[in-house]
Amino acid sequence: MNTKYTKVILERVEKFFYSITPPFYLMALLLGFLSVIPFLMTPYVDKVADKHELTISENEKRLENISKEISSFTQANNIYKEILLTNYALSCSNAKRLPSHTRYTMAEVITEQAKLHNIDPLLIIALIQVESNFKDKALSNKGAKGLMQLLPGTASYIHKKNNKGINKIEDLYDMETNIKLGTAYMDYLLKKTNGNVEHALIAYNMGPSNMYRAMKNNRLPKKYSNKVLSVYNDLQKKVDSLNTAQLM
Repeated sequence: MNTKYTKVILERVEKFFYSITPPFYLMALLLGFLSVIPFLMTPYVDKVADKHELTISENEKRLENISKEISSFTQANNIYKEILLTNYALSCSNAKRLPSHTRYTMAEVITEQAKLHNIDPLLIIALIQVESNFKDKALSNKGAKGLMQLLPGTASYIHKKNNKGINKIEDLYDMETNIKLGTAYMDYLLKKTNGNVEHALIAYNMGPSNMYRAMKNNRLPKKYSNKVLSVYNDLQKKVDSLNTAQLM
């Protein structure tokens, strides 16, 4: 091959490679820069991510607090409705003669204690009506005192066995104290009679020992229990009628 021709070819090849070399350097430089970008961006990305996680955490706490507030409000609203229902039942009983503020306070105590002992508040109302006709200073010939006609000995026994918010037993004429002890006593008798309301009421009237003795002899006196249950059933009908009217 002609030496001169070969030299020309080599010069052209050299010029070609020289002409394309800068783009290769630029590409390498660009690739190098791109590989560094993640390291440069990491602190910023981490900061944004941390801020995002903090925002999520704060929002979750806010939602949790709102949920607790709604739950607390709903619970308070439900309790208020129960108190109003008990107050309505009292207004349908002989307690209607009491001053409205006294009746409402009584409704609060009865609702609280009935809920605490899982007893229908209407049963407590019926029991009070038959026992004392809502006279908080009532005193029987046997020494039973107050709204639910508790004997001091029975009150003391229940106070020792029960620790559900009963702080004192000295004044059985005090409405709250009497209802707390009386409801706790009814709870005790219901458990003792395996949930038999009739037997528990008979035991409330004549004492559990006498009730079991009469039961053994097939001589259970039902006059008292029937009287309480009659008032109880009447109150249930009136409350049911009110609930039905509200739903319509």
